[in-house]
Amino acid sequence: MGPLLIVEDEVATRDALAEVVGKDGREIVTAGDGQEALERLTEVPRPSLILIDLMMPRMSGWEFLQRKSADPLIADIPTIVLSGADRPTGAMHQLAKPVDVHRLLALVEQYC
Repeated sequence: MGPLLIVEDEVATRDALAEVVGKDGREIVTAGDGQEALERLTEVPRPSLILIDLMMPRMSGWEFLQRKSADPLIADIPTIVLSGADRPTGAMHQLAKPVDVHRLLALVEQYC
């Protein structure tokens, strides 16, 4: 299993998500925006799952998902959007913020 990539610009939220999903020893990789996430995807082992916010500076989650979908090397990585906006193309699931931790952990277990 590869790591879980968390893409979230709010440090407190990113840290809380990493703590919750990493409790069982799962490897966590984080990024503060879509651009940093694309860079991480070239530096780390292929993630089993990506959790991503939509509203971020520099590169939004929407733009990240468009770029991810266009790249055959990463297009099939399961992705869960963490936002109250409509689920964008390229996302397998969407969880509204504040995130239901039990639902999040069930989805993480499904993919990781």
